[in-house]
Amino acid sequence: MIDIFFTLVVFFITSLLYFYSISGYGKILANKDSNYFETYLDGTIILLILSYLIYLTFGTNVVINIIIISVGLILHFKLKNEYKIISNKNIIFLLLSVFSVLIISKTHEDFNGYHFFSIFEIFNHNLRIGVSNLNEKFFHSSLLALNQAIVVLPYLNFKLVHLPTFFIYFCTIGYFITILFSKNTNGSEVFYSFLCLFILLIKFNRLSEYGYDYISQFILLIIFHKIYFLNSDNNEIIKSILYFLLSILIKPISLLFLPIMIFIFYKKGFFFYKNISRSKYFLIFSLLIILFSSSLFKTGCFFYPVNKTCFTVDNITWSEKELVKKHSTLVTLWAKKYYAQDLSKYKKIEDKKLYEQNFRWIKFWIDQHFFYKVFEFLLIIFVSIIIIYIYFTKDKTRLNKNNKDKVILLFLSFLSILFWFNTIPQFRFGFSSIIIFMYLLFDFILGLNIYFDKKKFFHILILGLLILNIKNINRIHSELDRDDFYKFKDFPFYNEIEVKNDYSNLDIEKFLHIEILK
Repeated sequence: MIDIFFTLVVFFITSLLYFYSISGYGKILANKDSNYFETYLDGTIILLILSYLIYLTFGTNVVINIIIISVGLILHFKLKNEYKIISNKNIIFLLLSVFSVLIISKTHEDFNGYHFFSIFEIFNHNLRIGVSNLNEKFFHSSLLALNQAIVVLPYLNFKLVHLPTFFIYFCTIGYFITILFSKNTNGSEVFYSFLCLFILLIKFNRLSEYGYDYISQFILLIIFHKIYFLNSDNNEIIKSILYFLLSILIKPISLLFLPIMIFIFYKKGFFFYKNISRSKYFLIFSLLIILFSSSLFKTGCFFYPVNKTCFTVDNITWSEKELVKKHSTLVTLWAKKYYAQDLSKYKKIEDKKLYEQNFRWIKFWIDQHFFYKVFEFLLIIFVSIIIIYIYFTKDKTRLNKNNKDKVILLFLSFLSILFWFNTIPQFRFGFSSIIIFMYLLFDFILGLNIYFDKKKFFHILILGLLILNIKNINRIHSELDRDDFYKFKDFPFYNEIEVKNDYSNLDIEKFLHIEILK
């Protein structure tokens, strides 16, 4: 028991130091008005650029990783920034409150499939042009794997690779808590922040579910807050564009959020972009665009999700143009439940083209996905809105009028959902647009303008944290009782798999039978 407690303390302190380290890099861009939790996202971007440059040249190793994390810690304690509201005590308390999320044995479905191997590839090699020729799983690996390779450390090996994803979740929660305590926050902004915070706590509280899809969607919730509530500040708009690029680099499917980003053009016009060249973010934007070259090096495509950007094998020998196209078709059919027809009550349609024609796939999707994932989520949003509205709104008389901005964003968010629905209608790829649309719709109908009451807020916060921890404690208990690969054998760390450098014939089916690293 003492050993377990000591290991947990070391895990917690190491995680906290990692957070401070990445935030240290983010402080380079911070100012006195910065939301404390944004500095981690800013630091993530800077580290992404740095780790990419290392990957392009000499490659990483544990010594380089220790240096990078140490420099970040020095920056954190050396650069003094007066942030609003949040203190180190608040950070530690919040991390303690959600730390159970990070204690996992069973990872999400895709982690063993290709995430881990992407991290392993980056850590063990510098850039290998055409790496997707080794295995097709590499061509759609997230660039956040570059940051995950930085936390491979002595003795701990790959045990901490979930920290970059966990802390994006953590910082999204912290971001909205900070907004709630801001003196200049209006009632509608409070409602949106409450809604996002409550849903993050009660719905998205299992790290085992976090692929790159979820965390990119969390960032999109922050982006909407900036472009809707803070659009009078050009720095906030620039930051929203910066974060949008980050979300795309984490998961290209974030492009489906583009209709909502069009709102910036409406508010600021094209003249706004003339000023970006004079901004301190210009270099960051330039380097983030360069990161898209990773797709070219791996697949022979400038941007692999768009097949027309791919070169043919005649032009680039490592091109995966045909494979990328095939994979895109497969993912679309998977999202529309073509491969789950045997579980449906409807007659199976063998012809793939016929299945997609005239929306024949919708009934299968509704039967196998909508009622299983989307409907439950819509219910959670609806109940959350009603609870917050009733609990915090003293006078139910509509005080705010529907302005043009709200109507435009309501339409754009609906357009984003339509793109998602017609392209890849899996819940995890579009839930941020669903939250935003539901919020705007109810705001349009009810006028979600509430007064922030600290006492009532803590009631909601405690309720959300209780739900989060009860669910995770039950999960941890069940993982200790398992009798398969995912049984907790290295508590509180997840089970690593043994990997060889030559994985050109990777067999995903056999992952669960590979020995765990000792």
